Amino acid sequence: MSLLEKTDRGLYCRAGDFYIDPWSPVDRAVITHSHSDHLRWGSKKYLTAAANVPVLTARVGPQDVEGLPYGESVVVNGVKVSFYPAGHVLGSAQVRMEYKGDVCVASGDYKVQPDRTCAAFEPVRCRHFI
Repeated sequence: MSLLEKTDRGLYCRAGDFYIDPWSPVDRAVITHSHSDHLRWGSKKYLTAAANVPVLTARVGPQDVEGLPYGESVVVNGVKVSFYPAGHVLGSAQVRMEYKGDVCVASGDYKVQPDRTCAAFEPVRCRHFI
């Protein structure tokens, strides 16, 4: 069973009680990048890659935003969350989630071709890739 389930608000991690790129405001949003189809205004808390923080705050204004450097992790309600470059746009990231030995990666959008405008895509070992 994957850590993520599809809901009417988007991909939900029940174990961590957060949404990946939610479609409407939620208590805790984990954001892959700041394109309008991935970032919505109005969530109480945002967690994203540190490289995405300036773009995210420019789009939604001053909010409760935490930026995490690529490769570093934080535990959210028992789920270890980390970000890795997605190579899509400036600040884009894949979200790696680990819980009880299960590992899921949500890519958002990614690009494997080199691009000078953003960090290169980094393959991330996982059980489930979305």
